[in-house]
Amino acid sequence: MHNILWLSSWYPNKYDGYCGDFIQRHAIAVAPYCNLTVMVIQLVPHNWQKPLVAKELLINNGFNEQIVYLKLSNLPSPFNKMVDQWNYMRVFKQMVAEYLTDNLPNLVHVQVPVKAGIIGLWLKKKLSIPMAVTEHWAIYNDFAIDKFKDRSLWFKNLVKRVIKRADVFMPVSKNLGDSINQLVVEKPFMVVNNVVNTALFYFNPTNNSPLFWFIHVSMLNYSKNPKGILKAFSEARKKNKSVRLKMIGVATKELITYSDELGIRESVVFTGVLPQEEVAMLLQESDAFVLFSFYENMPCVIAEALCCGLPIISSDVGGIAESIDANNGILIDSNDIDQLTLQMLAMVNNYNKYDRQKIAKAATERFNYSSIGKQITTIYEEILIK
Repeated sequence: MHNILWLSSWYPNKYDGYCGDFIQRHAIAVAPYCNLTVMVIQLVPHNWQKPLVAKELLINNGFNEQIVYLKLSNLPSPFNKMVDQWNYMRVFKQMVAEYLTDNLPNLVHVQVPVKAGIIGLWLKKKLSIPMAVTEHWAIYNDFAIDKFKDRSLWFKNLVKRVIKRADVFMPVSKNLGDSINQLVVEKPFMVVNNVVNTALFYFNPTNNSPLFWFIHVSMLNYSKNPKGILKAFSEARKKNKSVRLKMIGVATKELITYSDELGIRESVVFTGVLPQEEVAMLLQESDAFVLFSFYENMPCVIAEALCCGLPIISSDVGGIAESIDANNGILIDSNDIDQLTLQMLAMVNNYNKYDRQKIAKAATERFNYSSIGKQITTIYEEILIK
């Protein structure tokens, strides 16, 4: 099997357990088909007090994970950024150099160009090996708070260089690939979707009550528009007393207070952040999934909900339309609360039109570990035989 080295800008770790968890899922999917090593530098605040080992060497799911924790400097700006960048490159190169003493990668795969792409370019030049690049970031649109257009010249140039020099570019949605071609650089691409753990997320409907349960899963931050969901739900609740809503994620006091103000507190369940196993169970216990984001790329929660057989109501942003059609959901305009209200009521009234088992079957075949792993491995093989 080929030796594949991943250089990842994001990855789950002890400082941030949700950072790039979708990247780890891609790694789990690929691991059975190659000798995989994943390398990550996790930057932590200079005043971080909790104990962190300097370096983690993990063997999970049949592949190696190497995570180094590097504290940010506490120098006056702009010197802190310069020092942090220098330290990042120095430590990352040390990690790669140690790996190279016993291994020779056949291919390097960069997950998110900034910042790991710097090391990818260096290694591609040093060893003359192919480089694959996957981008996941939802910054290539005008609605993102941290949108690409507002980024520094250094940031823009790095993304452009990394993607331009890639032997293959694999965004996780067509929408993302098209956006990067318009904003950054023209580059042919092959879409590789996010992956779902279908051993957890599968068809197992368990809601036998007369209540109709909508469910939303996210970190409940600004981009997900949780207040918009609550407002639309409150209007739907006025016309149909059987509807209920589960909100999985970090519910702030402000959000909970807002539900009180709307008079729907008794009809909404705020669960907080939950392990994947519990999220899967709550999806299976629900009737329909709601996403009302201002902007997205291709969120894993859409694929997970579909694998559980849930029809979707979602704002038509990012690559979501690539997974939703009349058979499995409804697309609406972003931040159109009246439209969301109408479609929530329509979902309840026309629920029998959705074949949940068929929805789950199609999604499971598309997003499972084996399917995505084989797809990525086939792309690797095509690059390596050139």
